[in-house]
Amino acid sequence: MAQAAIDVRAGELRQLVNRKYRFIDRKWDFMFWFTAAFVVAAAADITRLLFAGDWDFWTDWKDRQWWMTITPFATIIIPSALQYIQWRAWRMPTGATYTATCLFVAAWIGRTFQWHFFVNYPMNFIWPATWIPAGILIDFLLLETRSFIITSVIGAGIWTIAFWASNYIMLAPFLQPTTFIGHTLTVADVQGITYIRAQTPEYLRVIERGSLRTFLQEPQYVALAFGTTVAVGGYWIGQFIGRYLSVWPIGRFLKQI
Repeated sequence: MAQAAIDVRAGELRQLVNRKYRFIDRKWDFMFWFTAAFVVAAAADITRLLFAGDWDFWTDWKDRQWWMTITPFATIIIPSALQYIQWRAWRMPTGATYTATCLFVAAWIGRTFQWHFFVNYPMNFIWPATWIPAGILIDFLLLETRSFIITSVIGAGIWTIAFWASNYIMLAPFLQPTTFIGHTLTVADVQGITYIRAQTPEYLRVIERGSLRTFLQEPQYVALAFGTTVAVGGYWIGQFIGRYLSVWPIGRFLKQI
């Protein structure tokens, strides 16, 4: 009887200890992912600004040529790196979705306070694009295939097309034609002329003009195809970052221990 009572008491103590450390683990996980959100969002935003720049900022620069060609390449790099790290470390196919969510929230906070409140630009002129649907789809593809090669080839196309499809709903109203000072322009073009930015000529542009009109006057499909191609390269740049700049040093450190 005494031994049974001791065993019961020991079991209760183990449950209390496990519950205590489980709380600590969950609290640590929350603090880690909450803190990492700022780093991931900053890295993704810097990469997007470095390569895409104005094409993903102003509404009148969100055209059917360069915006959907350059932006998928710029925005898939950091999601690919985090996707590799999370998959190798925890078998969690959530790297792209986590990065897209962090970047989306950070972009809205930055543009609301920095550009809307301080500079007085309307939000419908500086609204940030979303990558969350594209991130969910590319993570699901990795979960189903368990192959980075297949994810790079097929997922890059899914990333590009899903990016365009999910943002076209918000962009379509600004592509409607209107008459402005005797010329037929889009609503986005009128915004670009009305709200003055830098005193440089390249900011005065009409988004529906360009050499890709020669392709049966359908630049959208050519830009999507080319954007898919360059997104494959961007995906493997992110894989290089995840493999050799993040996981490889940690692996060497663990082997030394």
